[in-house]
Amino acid sequence: MKSTNTNNQTEKKKFQLYQHPWLSLLAVMVTFVFSMVLAGIVFIGLIGLSDNSPAAQFTQMMTHHILTVFILVPFVLHLPKGKRTFRQYLDDIGLSRVHPFIRLVLLGLSCYIILALSQVAASVIYRLSEGLSINGAFIRQVLDPSRDLPPGSPSLLISFPSIFEEMVFRGIILTVFLGTYSERKSIIFSSAAFGLWHALNLLNGADLVWTMGQVVWAFIMGLFYGYVFVRTRSLLPPMIVHYLSNVFISTLVGYLQVRASIEVQALYGVILSLGVVPVTLMILWTRYFTSRWLPGSGARQFSDVEEAAIRQPSSTLPAGSR
Repeated sequence: MKSTNTNNQTEKKKFQLYQHPWLSLLAVMVTFVFSMVLAGIVFIGLIGLSDNSPAAQFTQMMTHHILTVFILVPFVLHLPKGKRTFRQYLDDIGLSRVHPFIRLVLLGLSCYIILALSQVAASVIYRLSEGLSINGAFIRQVLDPSRDLPPGSPSLLISFPSIFEEMVFRGIILTVFLGTYSERKSIIFSSAAFGLWHALNLLNGADLVWTMGQVVWAFIMGLFYGYVFVRTRSLLPPMIVHYLSNVFISTLVGYLQVRASIEVQALYGVILSLGVVPVTLMILWTRYFTSRWLPGSGARQFSDVEEAAIRQPSSTLPAGSR
């Protein structure tokens, strides 16, 4: 009888990474860096692709993202909900949740329009601050997307990996936190991780002020990405906004980037281009849109978490659990 009780206690205390969100976050980040280095060794070191070629950069980035998201995280780390089938994993991270498709796409596109208008406003406000008028040439410069489209720019290609960032930070990391913490805390924690991740740009020689601004506005944008993911439990809307934002950012704030100092660019980014104003408006719009055209979406998202809580004994839940 003693032996049976001991075995049961051992089984209950078996370590599960997904029950420890902060360790899970660290494990995902280490895995992400490992796959990045591995892809670089293979494509640049062994195959000999030029690291300055957009095609080579795209191939390397896509390889390490796919390796991380579709192989290492689900089958080695067993995140975000433990050992699952691949189909269950895709559902856990919200990648297979695309219904109602048209409404989710419309939500993503409408939120991006809000973001784009805020970026146009940033360029307009800065021009007015210079004492210059808003003329036709300026409007054409700000609204002409040709510089970010083929054949003049590879932006459509090199921005594609941004959808994998949503899989990592919202689909995986946010979902792990949601298994332990409240919605609000989970969104804040995952957004902080998303913001701090951008501090690694310092290793590439990026300007300190610009990078710190990027950390702040990435955190703020992360609040929106996390909120829309929680409201819809789908990666589709945040992926649409994130991708389009990366594609057309050079056009919409190009005037600001050329004429303003780094400090001013960082300030405008935190407030207008990618910061407080658009995120506040997008969150309010998302709340209205989901309550009106995606009824019940907010109540649906934790069905899997609740199911997991019922499935496992309460003694195995982390101390910080809801």
